[in-house]
Parts: sequence; structure tokens; C-alpha cells
Amino acid sequence: MKIRAPHRRSRVRTAAVAALGVALTMASLTACQDDDKDSDNASSSQSSSDTGDSEGADEEGEDDGTDGGAGEDTGGEESASEEPNASDGEEPGGEPEVTGPEAGEESREVSAEEAAEIPPCAEDGTEVRITPVERPINYMLLTMTNTGDETCAAYYAPHLKLGEDAQAVTPRIEDTKPQSVVVLDPGQVAYAGLMTSDASGDSGEGHTIDSLGVTLADREDQPLGGLIDAPLPDGELYVDSAAQVTYWQSSLDNALY
Repeated sequence: MKIRAPHRRSRVRTAAVAALGVALTMASLTACQDDDKDSDNASSSQSSSDTGDSEGADEEGEDDGTDGGAGEDTGGEESASEEPNASDGEEPGGEPEVTGPEAGEESREVSAEEAAEIPPCAEDGTEVRITPVERPINYMLLTMTNTGDETCAAYYAPHLKLGEDAQAVTPRIEDTKPQSVVVLDPGQVAYAGLMTSDASGDSGEGHTIDSLGVTLADREDQPLGGLIDAPLPDGELYVDSAAQVTYWQSSLDNALY
């Protein structure tokens, strides 16, 4: 009698059922993993799409901002162009503000030997002017411009007559005597500084003059030609016994030492 056959069939069936269960479980897990991957890919794709859209919008915004800024700058430039130009030194409806003497084309200096071949600057062919300066105090600036067609030499210092009643020419500041001769080509300028009075007020009583006469000098430091009338800026000028004049200089700075 065989009594173990049923048990073998049961075991086989049990093993088959277990194997089938494992297979189903594995298939289910694989399917879940695939679903998760698809879900992750979909999320990543959506995130990339959102990021791209956001960056595109930012770039458009920046472009719009740039264009808008340029428009505002243009408007500012147009507005600025309508404003009066303050740097021109002009008041609306007025004349340019004069803050000091204008430097002309400066002259040059040559040796006495070279100057000997050049005629002295004379009344004809020159223009002499006097202008106020801010510094030094109590100073005026004399300028002589060569208005002629030939080069001339400005010898020594101008002979000044301060007022109609002046009995002598104005003393010179000897420390300003140049080592060479100032020469002016046509259009060039020579300078001399006039100290009108003592800033400390210790030089005694002064007076007001209403005229200034200038005579130029020749090679021997003698008066050359007639008296040149240099109009005073305000029609009058206060002077005292300390008044002195520099020698002719080739630069404005040297005249206002």
C-alpha cells in the first residue's frame, strides 16, 4: 500500500503557489518602480519647463527695463538741453561774468644781443590796458599787446604817470627785473603789475586819480613816443606813496608775483 503520494502532490502544489506569489510580487514592485520613475521624470520635466518660462520672463523684463531706462535717460538729456548752461558763466538775459584778466598769447624772452636787432615797442602798433585782479590785493594788471605787423621788444618797465598832477614816474620793483628782454610777435602780450597802495595802510595818506598815462621805453630806458592814455576800469583809482610797478614780464604770473 502506497500512502506518501498525496503528500508529494501537496508539496509540489505549495511550492508552485509560492513561486507564483513571488513572481506576482516582483512584477508588482517593478510596476511601482516604473510608475515612480515616470512620475519623477514628469515632475522634473515640469520643473524644467517652469524654470525656462521663468527665466524667459525675467529676460523679457530686463529687456523692458533696459529699454525703459534708455527712454528715461533720453528724456533727461532732452530736459538738460533745455536748461541754461550754467558753465558758460552767463546769467539769463545778461552778459558773461568776468572773474579776472584774460591771459593772451604770452610773449617770449631773448638775449640782449638778439633784441638789438628788434625795434622797441612804440605807441603806434601797441595797445595798453589796465585791469583789476583779485590777488594780490591792491594790485592792477597792465597789459601791452602788439597790434602791429612786426615783432617788437618791451624794454625795461613802463613809465607811469599816476594822475594829471604826478610830478615823477612811478617807482619800479627792482626785484622783478628780468635777465633778458621781453619780445612780442604780432598778437602777443607783455605784462606788468601795478601795486596801487600799501595793504597795511602805513604808507601815509593816499588820493584818488582819474587818469593813468603810460610811456614806453627804448633800449636806453628813455621815454619813447608820446603818452598813452590807459582808461581806468571804474574811471578812478586810489593810490598812495607806496605805489610801484614791475618790469615788463613775458607771463601773467610773473607780473603778479
